[in-house]
Amino acid sequence: MSKYDALFQPMKVGSVTIKNRIVMCPMGGTALIENNEFDQASADMYIERAKGGVGLIVPGIIHITDMWGRGFWASEVSDECMDNISKTLKELHKYDCKMFAQIGAGMGRVLSINSGMFPEGFNPVKAMRGPSEDLPNVWVPEKKHREMTKEEIQEIIDAYAKLSKRLKDAGMDGVEIHAIHEGYLLDQFSISATNWRKDEYGGSLENRMRFVCEIIHAIKDACGEDFPVSVRFSVTSKMKGFNDGALPAENYKEFGRSLEEAPAVAKILEEAGADMLNADNGSYDSWWWAHPPMYMPKACNLPEVSYIKNFVNIPVVCAGRMEDPDVALDAIESGKVDFVGIARQMLTDPEWSNKVARGDVEDIKPCIACHNGCFGRLFAGDGTSCALNPAAMQEKKYEIKPATVKKKVLVVGGGIGGMEAARLASMRGHDVTLVEKTNELGGIFIAAAAFDFKEADRQLIQWYIRQMDKEHVNVILNTTVDKVYIEEMNPDEIIVATGAIPRVVPIKGIDGDNVMEACQYLLKEKEAGENNVIIGGGLTGIEIAYDLVKHGKKVAVVEAKDEILEGKYLSAANSNMLRQIIKDYQIPVYTSATITEINKDGLEFVQGNETYVITADSVITATGYIPKQTIPAGVENMENVHIIGDANKVGNLMDAVWAAYDIALAI
Repeated sequence: MSKYDALFQPMKVGSVTIKNRIVMCPMGGTALIENNEFDQASADMYIERAKGGVGLIVPGIIHITDMWGRGFWASEVSDECMDNISKTLKELHKYDCKMFAQIGAGMGRVLSINSGMFPEGFNPVKAMRGPSEDLPNVWVPEKKHREMTKEEIQEIIDAYAKLSKRLKDAGMDGVEIHAIHEGYLLDQFSISATNWRKDEYGGSLENRMRFVCEIIHAIKDACGEDFPVSVRFSVTSKMKGFNDGALPAENYKEFGRSLEEAPAVAKILEEAGADMLNADNGSYDSWWWAHPPMYMPKACNLPEVSYIKNFVNIPVVCAGRMEDPDVALDAIESGKVDFVGIARQMLTDPEWSNKVARGDVEDIKPCIACHNGCFGRLFAGDGTSCALNPAAMQEKKYEIKPATVKKKVLVVGGGIGGMEAARLASMRGHDVTLVEKTNELGGIFIAAAAFDFKEADRQLIQWYIRQMDKEHVNVILNTTVDKVYIEEMNPDEIIVATGAIPRVVPIKGIDGDNVMEACQYLLKEKEAGENNVIIGGGLTGIEIAYDLVKHGKKVAVVEAKDEILEGKYLSAANSNMLRQIIKDYQIPVYTSATITEINKDGLEFVQGNETYVITADSVITATGYIPKQTIPAGVENMENVHIIGDANKVGNLMDAVWAAYDIALAI
């Protein structure tokens, strides 16, 4: 008997029994079919999650037709591709794990056309179609989409039926229509604010829902009534207008689908034959609801999703920061929902389900909702993975294998990068000692985790500290590593992970009593005043600005670059929410600014040909970091010295973790 037994009770979706209440939800870049070819990396990743105890997996979107308008149809993929899917399903089924393939009808106005990185054969006329004429694109609003023809609608309906039948024949347990969700094409058809057609696919709610209902009917006709069809469903759009999203607890008028209309939508889907609703909130205009970053509360979509359950008799899944086992347990035990949907946490720790089943929840490596490794990498064209687990989608490359030769390894620095390197090296069988100069582990990440909205970051530090004990790493605190220390220890390998120090910008008055560095603010070494100005509009600076206004302080941001929030792999879900916060809290932001002086009353800067003065009690600098002077004198040229993370080149947490993996698996 386990505390979490309620999460591990079976439940039926249509004719299919799911062994537990845990659904791995779909993520971009994790489809089994990409560009009409089988994706082995996704298959390998899903097999590991099936081993990890997941009950139902819904992979990333298989696009029914090529989003770039090149004429590809997923229903026409090769028999070899289907054979590979069949092999994958047979492997999944060994662990009593089921899979519903998610199929997407198209992008509509959410098609990303702002990068200019279009593939060969890009057809803008075919790609830029939507429910209505002149519908503005999300990314480039001045670009307008054309109205789809009824012939194009029918082509998609027919292709859904054909692909679903082929997937069923390959052994797929069901399909999920990526439909009334997140502002994609079918969602645009369903919402009056984006569908102003004059034919039978526009006007009344029943007409706006016709497209998706005809898809459900076509799948059931092709595959049989007992073949489960799930529908991905955003209960509310959380939109105040185009490119204007609602923040948590905000009082606003819904521009998209309202909570008042949502029950009728859910009932229409059930009556059409849907066997499950996989639900959350949001749209591309309010992306932080569908892909909640750390600024969003846990279980942020549960109130709306649990409300919808009152109006249907089919199972309901809730997605959106449901990874806390106690939150998930309460949602199931209280009957608020039937399944919990978990996505990115499964990238971070493929064993999440098994660990919860054992009650070993402290051993779960927490997802910190940074979106760097998943969304950030995907949108940069580098593929989906995880900032904290590079083995995600690279299972074979980063498989942890025993070392052929056991070595004595010295890790210098007890930040996240150092602890990760020590953990992995010890797991491989090496004798590992980690030495930290201060009296605690965590490094600069202690300050980064200080925000009240970064509870998961603080949990991550504690997870790593527990791992040091679990993996029998010899941890030594309050000790400086020098040449004598190294000579006495005589390690076979030295991993230097001593991190970075704040960059000091040469500005007149930077050493004033009213000036503090970001870490000093975060660690409460200095107190901010009522009126504040932040130097630096990167992620740290904007997060501090948010923290200040949340606590009733006034703040302005001054940035030397032309843009704020320019960070490697910074996800749009995160940055868009921060930009919405800046907009709604009316935080003044000055870009392309050169600061000339800081004084006791604030600071002075030049923007263009104009000089400006900001009055402030406190000036907070968030101008980045530089590597520490890391190598003890006399050992600089030793071949067994490996410098990783910020000590080598300042980056983000993902850089440190991935560098730790690379060196720990290489030695």
